[in-house]
Amino acid sequence: MPLGSSLSEPARSQRENEDFLLALEAVLNGESPIVFHYQPIVDLSRGVTTGYEALVRFPEAMGPAPDVAFDAAALFGRRLELEEAVTRAALYSRALLPANCFLSLNTSPTFLLSDQWQAVLSTVCDLSGVVIEITEGESIKDYAHIRSRIAQIRRLGGSIAVDDAGAGYASLKHVVEMKPSFIKLDRIFVENCHSDRAKAALIEMMGRAANRLDAWIIAEGIETLGELNELMHLGVPLGQGYYLGRPNPVMHPLNDDRASDIRLRTEAHATVAGLQRFLQPCPSLTTPQAAQTMLAVDLSIDAVVVLDKWSRPVEIVERHPLAGIRRVQDIMKIQLLSDPAETLHRALTRPALTRFDPITVIDTQGEYLGILSIDRLMRAQLN
Repeated sequence: MPLGSSLSEPARSQRENEDFLLALEAVLNGESPIVFHYQPIVDLSRGVTTGYEALVRFPEAMGPAPDVAFDAAALFGRRLELEEAVTRAALYSRALLPANCFLSLNTSPTFLLSDQWQAVLSTVCDLSGVVIEITEGESIKDYAHIRSRIAQIRRLGGSIAVDDAGAGYASLKHVVEMKPSFIKLDRIFVENCHSDRAKAALIEMMGRAANRLDAWIIAEGIETLGELNELMHLGVPLGQGYYLGRPNPVMHPLNDDRASDIRLRTEAHATVAGLQRFLQPCPSLTTPQAAQTMLAVDLSIDAVVVLDKWSRPVEIVERHPLAGIRRVQDIMKIQLLSDPAETLHRALTRPALTRFDPITVIDTQGEYLGILSIDRLMRAQLN
């Protein structure tokens, strides 16, 4: 089928196909630079930008939108080459990231399973600060293979997001099968959520599900103050949309007025949010052996959290009253703004042997903040 055509559209001309191929070749061989616009992803409690989605912009001859260009490249058997070039360019742009921000880039499941993706990884030994956003547009037949690639990404310090969650059966299945770190809530739920109680209820339900998966919800397509207010009221941690910031060639911080407004609204929603008041400091080290040594030497310490090289908690070594010094490797991780009652319920529905194990608390980057004890949470709920 000719470039950009469909059964309901007239065929493109031979000249347009030729122009597309010339522009595509120029992009692939580096004669035409790959340009990105970056849309901010905002922490809806602190009023700061915490990440940017890299949105590619192609020459006009390649079509009116990136998805058109990718589809056209597929017709000529060049899509995987184009995705590889775009991914490499996006990874180079990490150098532009402000401190404490991540970069999100779109990846098709087909590309993730391809030799071209492996070629990219052969030249990249660190994906820290990178979120691979798996697009919803195509079906996945082999989730086991996808999960192996996801494990590979996580070993290199990267994270996974599922795009357009809730927009269709495929995206929900992606969430169940891939257990992503970020779930991007489709615009269909966000639009007018402040005046549609059904949408608000669905967002709240998705938030509870994400919490149980140790994932963060990102609400896409926030375009009005009313939508932002409702999402903040529902406890959605991250947001993206024109109201917060349009895609821009420069990674700008959040507008000062927007940032101040979000912080004021956060204070108005609650004087103390989530689990902050229950958070307990706990020492952290990078190996379980070092943690065991610390506990053996210092009897005033009851637990040590073991972190990976990206400061993410991987296990707890604790002094147990009956079992002595032991390693807790199947740890529960929870977001700082999680509801205390929901957190306690989730903890107490764990298997009996792990029900009273400490809980680790993480930020939007998955980095360790502290621990929670079950008895402290229980006393607070009883009071």
